[in-house]
Amino acid sequence: MIGMDDWLPLGKHRMRIQGDVVFARTRGEVTGDEVVALLDHMKKVEREYGYVFEIVDASVGGSMSAEARRQNAEWHKQHHIHIELVVFGAGLLIRTMITLLANAFRLMGSRQISPSFVATEAEAWAWVERRRAELQAKKAHA
Repeated sequence: MIGMDDWLPLGKHRMRIQGDVVFARTRGEVTGDEVVALLDHMKKVEREYGYVFEIVDASVGGSMSAEARRQNAEWHKQHHIHIELVVFGAGLLIRTMITLLANAFRLMGSRQISPSFVATEAEAWAWVERRRAELQAKKAHA
């Protein structure tokens, strides 16, 4: 696995993998190739842990291109993945787009993704810790 200080380029964006967390820092509009590359990394993490946490820093991010939305939907039709998503720094437009995409995946019958939105990176990491404890408790009781 990649070390926690090792940022990987993802087109014009950056990402790093920290155990069961894929952390993405967006910079402007996300393209189709960028979203597919990110999802492929997330699938590798999910194979190891049974789920993947995705933290997205959208503080200087833009929207997702139409091609990226199409490729995202196609990828999700072909792959089942358990994503726990938290986004920080997102404006109303980005929050709306992410919520609409999550609802579209639900309607297509794909695995449900319920995005959470917080204001800061610290809040995102705290959310991950709470959610991880919930998932581990469910697993222990199963």
